[in-house]
Formats: sequence, C-alpha cells, structure tokens
Amino acid sequence: MLHIHRAERADRLVDALARVIADPPDALGIERVVDPADPLAAEVVAVPTRGVERWLVQRLSASLGTSNGRRDGVCANIDFPFPGRLVGGAVAAAVGIDTGADPWLPQRSVWPLLDVVSDCLDQRWLAGLAAHLGADEADVDNHRRARRFSAIRHLADLYDRYGVHRPAMLRAWAAGDDVDGAGAPLPVDVAWQAQLWRCLRDRIATASPAERLADACTRLRDDPNAVDLPVRLSLFGLTRLPASYVDVL
Repeated sequence: MLHIHRAERADRLVDALARVIADPPDALGIERVVDPADPLAAEVVAVPTRGVERWLVQRLSASLGTSNGRRDGVCANIDFPFPGRLVGGAVAAAVGIDTGADPWLPQRSVWPLLDVVSDCLDQRWLAGLAAHLGADEADVDNHRRARRFSAIRHLADLYDRYGVHRPAMLRAWAAGDDVDGAGAPLPVDVAWQAQLWRCLRDRIATASPAERLADACTRLRDDPNAVDLPVRLSLFGLTRLPASYVDVL
C-alpha cells in the first residue's frame, strides 16, 4: 500500500517519517516478506542525496528513542540508499542478474562501446561522431583523438540515463524503430545514437535494463518473496521519480 505525505516544510515531513518508523510494521497490518523474528532488520529510507541523509539522521535522533520530555534519542539501523540503487537492485534480483556484474553498468559498457565505435568509425552513419573524435587519418588534431574515452564514457552514461528515463524508447530501438521519447521519428542528426546502441546491444549480447523492466515488474508483483524486499520502504525528499522507478515501486 502506498501512502503519500505532503507538507510545505521539510521538518513536518520528518515528524511524519519519525511516526512511521516508530510504529512496528506488524502494528500497521503490513505483511512481512522477510523473517519476522529478525530484530535487526533495518528500516529502509531512500534519499536523493547524502546531505539529505545527514540532515535526516540529525532530525530523527531528536525524536526516535527519546525519554519523556527529552531529546536524547538515537537514529540507528536505518539504511539510506539512493532510489536508483534500490530499484536497480530489485530489478536485477527479479531477473537473476548480479548487480555488480551487470554488463550494462556504464563503467562496464564503456569498454565494448569503445570497441563498437572503433569498428564503425568508417561507417557513413557514424560520420558525425568520427569527425568529433578526430578519426580522419589526415586530421592531426591529437587533442580530439585523446578525448575518445571521455566522449565514449559520456555516451555510455547517456544510454544508461535513457534506460531510466526513456525505457520505452530503448525498447523501440531494440525492435529497430528509431523514435524519440515521445514516439516521433528521430531527427537525422541524432539517428546514429539508435544504430550505435543496437550495435552495442549485439556486442554485449544481453538484454538491456529497459528490456528487463516489464519482466521484473511482473515477477515482483506475482512473487514478492522471490526478492529480499524490506518489510517497509520509505522515500524522503524526492522532487521527482522516473516513471520506470514508479513502476517498480
């Protein structure tokens, strides 16, 4: 069950969060997914930044575990993950992929993407990127050649963000349909991104996170016990959430 708390001031939201955390899940009628006998199961509160985490710890310690009329509490055994790590971990676990070894992580996908770009630099559809990287043998601009890794890493990060914010677009690309996030045909000057992504997918030979999303959501709905889910999950201070995150949550 989803409960949304709104307030004009963040400190009022902290008070509401403290009341939620102070109530055992069993008292709220929440069915436990993990061992009910585990007294050390951590509370999970997703936060957008580490600054918000530090502020929350300070504010929650003023109310959790306090003596009557005093502010001598403590904030302990609370996990503060980023939403991306939380959602990504749930999706990976649902489809049976080791999160740390996922080949689509940007720090991993950059290497096969470098190989793909090197193999395709002489292709006409990649001429714009080739010129940006100084791939022409007659080009003596070594500065442009030296920035190849940073440019390709930027592309790997870009594809990763597409998977989070525009999963339907990547699924269309996988099917050979070069469209943008709204479903309109890609402009000619950026259509190479779709072709390059398909080449990368062929090289990695594993379904992308965007393609795993629907299957993961189905498995999580049908069998929540298949994944080590927290008893209760709170999200605090998030100004927005990608639609893919909302689907998983």
